Amino acid sequence: MTEIKAKKSKPKYSTLRNSIYLIKNIWKWDKILFLFGFMQIPASVIVPFLTIYLPKLVIDSVTSKVSVGQLLFNIGMPIVGIIVLNTLLNVSFSITGFRGISYRANYTELITMKALDTDFENIDGPVGQEKITKAQMATASNNSAAETIIKVSVTLISNIMGLLLYGGIIATIHPIIVVFLVMSSVINYFLGVYISKFEHRNKDNLVPIERKLRYVINKTGEFNSAKDMRLYSMFKWFKQMFIKLKKEKIYYQKKNIYRRYISNFIDGVLVLFRDGITYGFLIYSVLYKDMTIGNFVLYFGAVTGFSTWLSGIVANFNSLNTISLDVCDLREYLEMEDKMNRAAGVDLPSSVELPCDIELRNLYYKYPGAEHYTIKNMNVHIRKGEKIALVGINGAGKTTLVKLICGLYTPTKGEIYINGKKSNLYNRDEYYTLFSVVFQDTHLLPVSIEKNIALQPESKIDCVKLEKVLNMSGLIEKLDTLPKGKETLLVKSIYEEAIDLSGGEMQKLMLARALYKNAPIIILDEPTAALDPIAESEIYEKYNELTREHTSIFISHRLSSTRFCDRILFIENGTLLEEGSHDDLMKKQSRYKDMYDMQSYYYKDDIGGEKYA
Repeated sequence: MTEIKAKKSKPKYSTLRNSIYLIKNIWKWDKILFLFGFMQIPASVIVPFLTIYLPKLVIDSVTSKVSVGQLLFNIGMPIVGIIVLNTLLNVSFSITGFRGISYRANYTELITMKALDTDFENIDGPVGQEKITKAQMATASNNSAAETIIKVSVTLISNIMGLLLYGGIIATIHPIIVVFLVMSSVINYFLGVYISKFEHRNKDNLVPIERKLRYVINKTGEFNSAKDMRLYSMFKWFKQMFIKLKKEKIYYQKKNIYRRYISNFIDGVLVLFRDGITYGFLIYSVLYKDMTIGNFVLYFGAVTGFSTWLSGIVANFNSLNTISLDVCDLREYLEMEDKMNRAAGVDLPSSVELPCDIELRNLYYKYPGAEHYTIKNMNVHIRKGEKIALVGINGAGKTTLVKLICGLYTPTKGEIYINGKKSNLYNRDEYYTLFSVVFQDTHLLPVSIEKNIALQPESKIDCVKLEKVLNMSGLIEKLDTLPKGKETLLVKSIYEEAIDLSGGEMQKLMLARALYKNAPIIILDEPTAALDPIAESEIYEKYNELTREHTSIFISHRLSSTRFCDRILFIENGTLLEEGSHDDLMKKQSRYKDMYDMQSYYYKDDIGGEKYA
């Protein structure tokens, strides 16, 4: 296993600033939670004080030989106070516990909304995914930073007030005792700070493992994975990966536990010396000075309580440090900078300006953290209504180029122009309306087929338009075999009555979705990869007809499918190597011709005739 040497970088926000950030959000989102939380403070201090004061009252009353009525009064008043305050505390704990869940859910909503709205580039790749995972860990449970702040804030203020009260009582014995108790707790505090920082750095080792474990666990229960797991005996691999990742997780967790153990051991030694010396002084005062038994009991309880308050403060500050580091992760994710324009942008092309013209000027793109450019000095002009085929071997940069054009990535250098206007001048969401895109990966929603295509509530679906695209995509043939037709539900993991579509059927649905949107620019990134060559050729022939009034970009590994395009762009290592029509490129000794000839070889019969041209 490769251990990540975590950077010892200074957190962006201090513990104080993060604590204020969380508490301000409590007040902003739920004032009842805020008020009930801080109502606990006086009761949390008074109840323990009454508990240690009650024995003194009993002893003093007995030694003073007060009347039975006076004795009952002396004892009864503190007991009633303890019962009432404990009842209020329990009610308050229940309310804050319940409302705390809703408060934490607000952060979960922020994380989700950020994931949905942030620039795709921010969450694309392992760096972005690790940021999401760390943010989710800060809000994942009742013990996570977002909710723990309520309890820690209340107990910290309670501990400080209790410390002042008990410190005042102990100081009447001898001030040096207070100093001695404080010094031992300061040592514990700095030990806690060290451990919190180590655990936060160690998170860089744990988060990637946790992400991989989630993948393994989730895949074992997915319908799509279950078939392959059984047919290809993948059970052993998944089991081995699970065991391996579990061992790695435990290895790094043990590093945290080991340091906690050392800290607790040192704390125990300090407590032994601290309490031993303090209690010894109290016993000496009773035996050789004039301290009464009642005061001895009070001071004894005060010393114990003082140590508890002090230890609580140290634990609270250490908890705040841990919370702060987690909140730094949360805020770093929520405050990820978006490059795309969300303000008012230039006007979208009017209907008379359609279809769109696309121009790439000196375009470069480098993935975050990469050493080399994926796209290099790309200069391409795609005219209005032109059909372009992007071809090249895997890893040539075709999909990256498509993501740049449709605004999922922002260029590292260079510009993209749509109808003569820079792409970054358009409002981001308005810019997205210019594109109907079908990528290689298909993602279905757990709703009906018609909603998966229109991506609209049923009441807003244009039925005439829907029927048209179902016929265009060829999906209508599948619907005719289904009892509920277009209202058939998808995603069997959600609904028992849902169906599974084959790979080819899902691609047809994605094509229907793109056609329904009817954007002026249509991009197909190998959408027919799951289809056989004949079916693919038929769909592309349809698209040749369907995209006459659109600017179209097609990516396909099967070069025969893109012969109908006006121009073919052959990309290699992120650069434009060749361009021209199919016939022009075939007349030259080109890389395109070499690839085409190699592919066509496998589609010829034994006597040299072509099966699929």
